[in-house]
Amino acid sequence: MKFQDQVVCITGAGRGIGLELVKAFVMEGAQVVIADINADSGQAAARETSGTFVQVDVSDAASVKQAVQAIAEQFGRIDVWINNAGVAHKGLAVDLNPEDWDADMGVMLSGAFYCANQVGRVMMKQGSGTLINIASVNGLLAQKGRAPYCAAKAGLIMLTKVLASEWAEHGVRVNAVAPGVVMTDLVQEGIEQGGVTEDTYLERIPMGRMGDLREVVDAVLFLADSSESSFMTGEVLRVDGGWTAYHLFHPFSEAF
Repeated sequence: MKFQDQVVCITGAGRGIGLELVKAFVMEGAQVVIADINADSGQAAARETSGTFVQVDVSDAASVKQAVQAIAEQFGRIDVWINNAGVAHKGLAVDLNPEDWDADMGVMLSGAFYCANQVGRVMMKQGSGTLINIASVNGLLAQKGRAPYCAAKAGLIMLTKVLASEWAEHGVRVNAVAPGVVMTDLVQEGIEQGGVTEDTYLERIPMGRMGDLREVVDAVLFLADSSESSFMTGEVLRVDGGWTAYHLFHPFSEAF
């Protein structure tokens, strides 16, 4: 029960990685807040996990402010905040609409900043806390057809480092996890839409398999646990099966 009685807030927690994080933190004794724009999935997740649902649109600064204040008032503190909410618009840059760009940046970069802007005040007043951003290998390496997503995640990684440098003196740590290809709802949608095949992913990953949601969850738990990662801040922890280490050279022939 590493997080016994700690207040852990996770955005975009109604499904995918967010929901798995909720389950893991509840199992470790935390009081978990499911912060999601979708009331149906958020409330369903709360019923399934005994978490507390708070509706919030992270791309709306006013909505974030209201939600963070309500959480702080209800629980008295915020120990861990995880910026996990995400969207993904795919297509070549010349084919995308400005609204597609605005949506990705609004949720994954501006949204993360709006949350940090409010949560940081609570944590600095406490003199403790951990903020974790769910980034991506797409924030480290480019991928065709993913301009808004890659740009937002790259910005999120830099935001992580800036916040870490600003908040360290107040006892607040800020880190990021950069998952590789994990079979989430978003990845499954991409495969079903024909944008990429599962085999293409498998050929690209040195370990030859996709990541498991639990492997991402374990990385987040590690960074959230101040007893295990107490001297880590500004870190971008890659959980990618070697994706960012591999430069797409053809493998050597067996003759070698």
